[in-house]
Amino acid sequence: MTTESTRRVAVVTGASGRIGRHVVDLLAGRGYAVRGLDLVPGPHTLACDLADEEAVRAGVGDLQRLDLLVLCAGLSAIGTIDDHDLATHRRVMDGTHFSAVGPLLGTLPALRRARGRVVLVGSVAGFAPVLGRPAYVAAKHAVTGLFTALRPELAAQGVRVTIVHPTFVAGGMGVADPAGPGGRTTTGEEITPEQVAHAIVEAAEGRRDVVLVGRTARLAWTASRHAPRIYTTLMTRRLRARTGDTP
Repeated sequence: MTTESTRRVAVVTGASGRIGRHVVDLLAGRGYAVRGLDLVPGPHTLACDLADEEAVRAGVGDLQRLDLLVLCAGLSAIGTIDDHDLATHRRVMDGTHFSAVGPLLGTLPALRRARGRVVLVGSVAGFAPVLGRPAYVAAKHAVTGLFTALRPELAAQGVRVTIVHPTFVAGGMGVADPAGPGGRTTTGEEITPEQVAHAIVEAAEGRRDVVLVGRTARLAWTASRHAPRIYTTLMTRRLRARTGDTP
């Protein structure tokens, strides 16, 4: 882990995860000095409760400048509104929303000094309703709304914000309630963690505010804005068809 370097410096959260570890490798290959943060430690990754602002500050406090902050951490929950209690909703919010807010607050001084960039990994669930994971949809809407609202505020301070919205990623992600109903469903094609990681790194060096990864993400973005009722009807039918549920 590099504390002082003439190279560009990046911090990646969720760095031990399926997407995060690919992001770390790609950024290192492009010459970044990379520091990972995650609940689970690993190579170039510090153990850190990302929802704890002070823990994040302790993990990055020696960084004098930060060119790139990539926020990959996230936690889901599969089921209906009846399947999860309030504690599960809070765990998902901590693992998805506050695990982005904490690292942002902890690194803002270094980002401002470098006039750096923040890349948030969003989701189709962050801008459109997705059946079968209400806690996750709520958390992704919250974090997407926050960083969208912060974009002009941070731009005035020299910090750019990009949100990358992938469609369903093969293999799924960590869940807040492993004993819950499960039965993960998707609609449309799945993309690989490697594809998402490449999109994140390209976004970090591009100029776009929003990046949609995968055909389903692009279709959902358009349909949910211009024909929301049709989008909801089609999405519900396709998900139910995959699980065998009747309308």
